[in-house]
Amino acid sequence: MKRKIDYTGKKFLTNKNMTESEKRRLFDFKHVQLELRRKELENKIAREEFEAKLQSNTRKMVKRAKRAAKRAAYDVKYAYVFGGHVKNELVGLLTIFNANKSRKVRTTRFVHYDENDKRMYLNIYERKDRDKSKKAKVFVYIHGGGWIGGYPGTREGFTTRVAEKGFFVASIYYGEAPMYSHPKMIENVYKAFAWLKDHAEEYNIDMDEIYVGGESAGAHLSAMAGAISTNPEYNALFDLDERSRHQKIKGLVLNCGVYDMEKATTTGFKNIGIYTQSYCGGVEVKDLDDDMKKQISPIYWVTKDFPPTFAISGENDKLAVLTFDFVKKLYDCGVSLEHYHAEGRYAVHAFAVVQALRITKIAMAGIFDFLSRF
Repeated sequence: MKRKIDYTGKKFLTNKNMTESEKRRLFDFKHVQLELRRKELENKIAREEFEAKLQSNTRKMVKRAKRAAKRAAYDVKYAYVFGGHVKNELVGLLTIFNANKSRKVRTTRFVHYDENDKRMYLNIYERKDRDKSKKAKVFVYIHGGGWIGGYPGTREGFTTRVAEKGFFVASIYYGEAPMYSHPKMIENVYKAFAWLKDHAEEYNIDMDEIYVGGESAGAHLSAMAGAISTNPEYNALFDLDERSRHQKIKGLVLNCGVYDMEKATTTGFKNIGIYTQSYCGGVEVKDLDDDMKKQISPIYWVTKDFPPTFAISGENDKLAVLTFDFVKKLYDCGVSLEHYHAEGRYAVHAFAVVQALRITKIAMAGIFDFLSRF
């Protein structure tokens, strides 16, 4: 009778009474068992890895889908808002923006200030009867337009009136977002400063200290320049043209600006989300890290050395609270300051570019008095 072999018994692995044939069969059986177990583990690991990868890919796909949806929503809104801006600029050019501009001023348009980017230009405004033997004071104007639009040629109601007072006015085109997102715009402003310094002798202008001003987005960039010129820590954050990095600014004229970018998004100002997101290169302000939120907001960089400032706000401007915050900051730091807050039906955002308004005439009188005292 043949002996029955228990292949599951451990003792058979070392049983001396086992034949070589029995040992081999037992070895083969155990080998198959171990291989099956390894395969099972391999399959389990493969399944787990696949499931993990599937979950990861799903999460990535969801994230990509969300990003794509947000980008698509941004692109649609941007196209709509940008189209509206183009229309408004054209209408403004033909009607209110350039109404009542001075006829005593000569204009030189499309002067390119960056040899590496022919899109960048400035317009020059100076009195026709200017005595070129006398050095002229300089006023640099930075137009508004939500960082996505606006042109020097559509702000001539304001710039020519300043030039009429004897200033050499340079109105800068600095690019539009998101193509020229932060910090490209302020870097372009400093390239324009550098061009003016290089041509100061040619135009006989005084670049030792200049005045800088603008409306809305232009007021934001003007305030940034004011902080850069007086706060070394802030200055060091930017890749500025070394010819103008330490340009001194004698005074600022800030018309309805944005000084705290994150707070601006909570004001309910029409399309403010698209404007600020465009300035940040398509990224929503809330998604920026805290350091970047501060970097794009000049209110955080004001010191006692900040340039003397003439600030303008309007009762019917939802961004007016930002001017009040900024004015309080200037007061607290001991900065020389004047603040004109307009009231009434037409006290809307950036109203002071429209020269036909009575409240603008009051604002301009205040600006000229401010400029004459320095």
